[in-house]
Amino acid sequence: MKKGSSKQQSPKRKKQLKQTREMEKEARYRRQGNVYELSHVREQRAAQQRLNLQRPNMQRSNMQRSVQQSRQSMQRQMQQPVQRPPRQPARGVRHATAHDQYRRSHTLPSAKDAKHVSRTTMQRRRSYTSKTLPMFVFAVLLVYLMAQVVVMFSHKSEIATETVFYGTIDTPLTQRALIIRDEYVTKSNRAGTPFYQYGSGAYVKKSAVVCEVKDTQATNDLEAKIDSIDHDILERQKSRSDLSAFAEDVARIEKHMGEVVDLFSSQSMQTDAGYLYSMRSQITNDMNRRNEIWLSENIETFGQLNEEKNAYEKQLAQSMSSVSAAQSGVLALSYDGMEETLTPDKLEEITFQNMPENEEMTQISKVKAVADGDPLFRVVRSNQWYLLTNLPASEIRDWEKGDVYTLDLTTKERTISIPCVVELLQTGEKETKVVFSCMVNMEDFIDMRSVSFSIQSSLLQGIKIPNSAIVEKTLLKIPTDCITERDGKQGVLLANEGKGKFIPINRVTSDDVYSYLSQSEHALKVGDVIIQGSGENETKYEIAKVESKSGVYVANSSMANFVPITILDQNQEFAVVQSNSIYGLQVYDTIVSDAKTITEGQAIY
Repeated sequence: MKKGSSKQQSPKRKKQLKQTREMEKEARYRRQGNVYELSHVREQRAAQQRLNLQRPNMQRSNMQRSVQQSRQSMQRQMQQPVQRPPRQPARGVRHATAHDQYRRSHTLPSAKDAKHVSRTTMQRRRSYTSKTLPMFVFAVLLVYLMAQVVVMFSHKSEIATETVFYGTIDTPLTQRALIIRDEYVTKSNRAGTPFYQYGSGAYVKKSAVVCEVKDTQATNDLEAKIDSIDHDILERQKSRSDLSAFAEDVARIEKHMGEVVDLFSSQSMQTDAGYLYSMRSQITNDMNRRNEIWLSENIETFGQLNEEKNAYEKQLAQSMSSVSAAQSGVLALSYDGMEETLTPDKLEEITFQNMPENEEMTQISKVKAVADGDPLFRVVRSNQWYLLTNLPASEIRDWEKGDVYTLDLTTKERTISIPCVVELLQTGEKETKVVFSCMVNMEDFIDMRSVSFSIQSSLLQGIKIPNSAIVEKTLLKIPTDCITERDGKQGVLLANEGKGKFIPINRVTSDDVYSYLSQSEHALKVGDVIIQGSGENETKYEIAKVESKSGVYVANSSMANFVPITILDQNQEFAVVQSNSIYGLQVYDTIVSDAKTITEGQAIY
């Protein structure tokens, strides 16, 4: 190589050559559609320009010219359409190295590319936000609900509640009753031994001889003598029966006795021995009739015997007394001395204090001698009898005269159910005097002055609740036409300070005329003046009435609300209340078991 042939190039020349190579490279990349390499070249050019600005010895004019040229070139390139790079590199183009990828990732895009990237990014952000926000809200609500459920099941309320169902209760109201009958007692008019013609419970007619009181020491001898005379007369009559004036009557009676014997003898092999008693009774009656005919026949040959018999009978009559029934009725051989005091015409005057200590009356002996004035028997004139008792006023507040109830009356041997009618009601503060009228089974209690009984309660279907859940609450009582409605809420128009001030109310229950409202500090109270009616009928009504209502606290939600009830039946533990009322208790409601542990509006959970 010749000396001086390699001439050293000036910096300006080097710069021009470098720019030329870069422009050629840029043009080549543009033709090939290599956007990444093209952006890299642009970045290098921008970096070079920034570097030139930092050089103090470089002329400002050259720098400005170079920058202007670069801007013009970039604007021309941006105006030309840029093709997407193919998936496979063009032939003859080298594969990008790791260093090239690093440069591409750190290369700033063009204004158009930056605008496209910004729009795509915003769309992605919006799509992400629209999908993520609902999911986030749903997740928050789900966590909140799960937390509430966990708290409810983990934290047990100290207030006991229960669900109500249909049911019935047994209310055996056992009491004692005083027995009152229409009856009278007959006493003896002489001392002696009574001889009764009827048994206890038998029906006796008016003026029928019930018993005879005899002086047995004198009458026994006289009766024996009379029987001896009758025997002699009968023996003589048998020997002359064909000559008797009553021969045909005696023959007919004896024939009937023979027929009776023949009739029952044919049944002896077919029936039990009970037929013998019936045959004996009929034959005895026929024999007595025959003997009466013979004894009543007045014959001269029997004159002496008849005179002796008549004398003995007169003496016997002086030694005994026959006692007859003054009025017809059922015979009873017992007494207690209250027959003239406890009579049906004194039902309103008789009190429960007349109740004797013993239920049964004093029995009258059939064989024991009696003194003058001792009771001989008692006759009950009517089958209608009465039961007087005192019952708790709260238990029978719905009873009325004429109601029919079935009473279970208890004796020593058994319990008898009897339908009875309420004859009299006298209400007291705590107890009510009740008189029942009965028409059957009087004979079963004829020897009793008092009896224990229980009332059969009909099975009323209703909601069964414990008595501990029942509470009394005082409610305001206002006419129903005072209530108006505004914005879906019930209330009244207060007229204390100004007309038309709407006060919301809590109507607990109502009837045909009045509504009953709960009281609170911020609601209506006694003394307030409200508007009643509307239009021409509008008047002012001052709240002055209150009324107590029985009810329970219903806990279907987290708050306890007072609900009125109507009690149908009640015992010492439970009550049956009416269901299916508008404002009342409903089946499957949850109530507070003990009303003393809660107040209205208190939170349950």
